[in-house]
Amino acid sequence: MFALERSDLNPLIEPRPENAWEEKSTFNPGGIYEDKMFHLFYRATSMYDISSIGYAAFTSDMRISERPNHPVLTPDEEWEEFGCEDPRITCVDDTYFMLYTAFSRRGPRIALASGYDWRLFSKNGVIGPDIIDKDAMLFPETIGGKLALIHRIESSIQIAYFDSEEFRNLGDPSFRSKYWKEYLHNLEAHTIMRPKEWWEARKIGAGPPPIKTPEGWLVIYHGVDVNKVYRTGVALLDPNDPSKIVARSRTPILSPERPYEKNGIVNDVVFAQAAMVSDGVLYVFYGAADKVCCLAVAKLEELLRWLLNKDSGNTLT
Repeated sequence: MFALERSDLNPLIEPRPENAWEEKSTFNPGGIYEDKMFHLFYRATSMYDISSIGYAAFTSDMRISERPNHPVLTPDEEWEEFGCEDPRITCVDDTYFMLYTAFSRRGPRIALASGYDWRLFSKNGVIGPDIIDKDAMLFPETIGGKLALIHRIESSIQIAYFDSEEFRNLGDPSFRSKYWKEYLHNLEAHTIMRPKEWWEARKIGAGPPPIKTPEGWLVIYHGVDVNKVYRTGVALLDPNDPSKIVARSRTPILSPERPYEKNGIVNDVVFAQAAMVSDGVLYVFYGAADKVCCLAVAKLEELLRWLLNKDSGNTLT
């Protein structure tokens, strides 16, 4: 088995009772690594369970250097009346894309905010289908000249491709409806990963945006068992055709074991949403028990070696 190593500094981000928008929980962070700083965008909830997105910056030794008292994204549209949740950040061709879950009385939908400066995100609205859909993020570069988006319509993980004009037009309700109607008509063909092992029997969902490695696209994902325990797994997708799985872990690389992972708003949850590589080390930021933000690490080379080892018990193709 292979396991990520938890930071001794966990939890990294905890609720601040003096700020009403984040007084209940601060969890499920997306993020980017720039200028030797880890920039995290985390989901925060008020006592009324309304979610906003906050920001915190960490130095290379994981010391907090900035954390404003105000959120960077708040729910102010009808389609996100109950919150902006679970952001994932990707930079593609000098544009920063934040895909997040917009939650309303209709349920969760995929929404987008973007900008040329990661400090200045502007909302682009709902871009996903008008059904329950979440866990969305973009690949950091185009695949075959197209933007590639991973998302989750329960209980499996799907992939969608867009040329630049199609992606821009997703803000148009008429175009969006037509695109996703055709896509959903053949959903099985777009499904790339399905629940397989006992620890992911209930459902799976993608975590951080994929990381490009010499062996393929590294995808960290969560699996939920029949008892609703959330664990973290890892897979490797073909570099040219991400619908093909090169390798997939049979065992989780992170499971809820520490008190801050086992006891919180929702018990027994580790939920990875940001992954970055610096000096050969993979940094995985995750939400623990829907309450706090945490970090676990591994040497990227060692993780890939284990994942691709035919004697590890992992699924290889």
